[in-house]
Amino acid sequence: MSAGIPPALDCRKVRIQAGPRVLIDGLDWQVHRGELWCVLGRNGVGKSTLLRALAGLLPPARGDIAIDGKPMGEWSLAALAHARGLMAQQQVDAFSTSALETVLIGRTPHRVGQRVGVGWDARADIAVAQAALEAVGMTAFAEADILQLSGGERQRVALATLLAQAPGVMLLDEPTAHQDVAQQLVMMRLLRELAATHAMIVTCHDINLAARYASHVLLLAADGVLSGTIDTVMTTTNLARAYGCRFDRVVLDHQRNGFIAS
Repeated sequence: MSAGIPPALDCRKVRIQAGPRVLIDGLDWQVHRGELWCVLGRNGVGKSTLLRALAGLLPPARGDIAIDGKPMGEWSLAALAHARGLMAQQQVDAFSTSALETVLIGRTPHRVGQRVGVGWDARADIAVAQAALEAVGMTAFAEADILQLSGGERQRVALATLLAQAPGVMLLDEPTAHQDVAQQLVMMRLLRELAATHAMIVTCHDINLAARYASHVLLLAADGVLSGTIDTVMTTTNLARAYGCRFDRVVLDHQRNGFIAS
């Protein structure tokens, strides 16, 4: 990384808790633009809670989180919306609206301060939203009611909304969970492309998707955290430590290792 440029995301001695339960403790972790991190670990280990903390929705019990070298608490909400964005694991829709209108919500940080009716849903914003829908393969659903979409289709609209927001740090909680196999591959390829210009952090249950597409892994285990490149962290020993079962290696494309649990 270039000298003098701070990490896009910087965690120092961070403790994450759920009530009295300590999920993650003493986390030192830096994420740079150009990196795609997959956060792996058992159910309940703290993956989603960590993402909420990184988004500023849950203050850490201890330690500091900074974005682009600036502590989280020093960001205004408007500026923070430009700096980071979160795609949640589940989408809750209270009323009917079209997929395109939903994606346009992602443009809100870029329109704050404008007078209503002046530049609101401007052509440029609509063009960005349409391009985002195209990127996730949902152009044909632009006018579809989001209440009528499947779970996988709704998640792709959520990803398009994040693309329209265009934050420097993108946080995605289980983006492939509701997708079929083909769409999982399409989505992970897109996230890898986005990592060229963004800092990408993705929680994932599929360790072989992580092995195939991520550049780095944050592996959460009950007895600690491991972080680093795919090759250094994703070993059979480390995975067994995190998941509590045996793993054997298989070869994926591009000579990357995959894993079978037993």
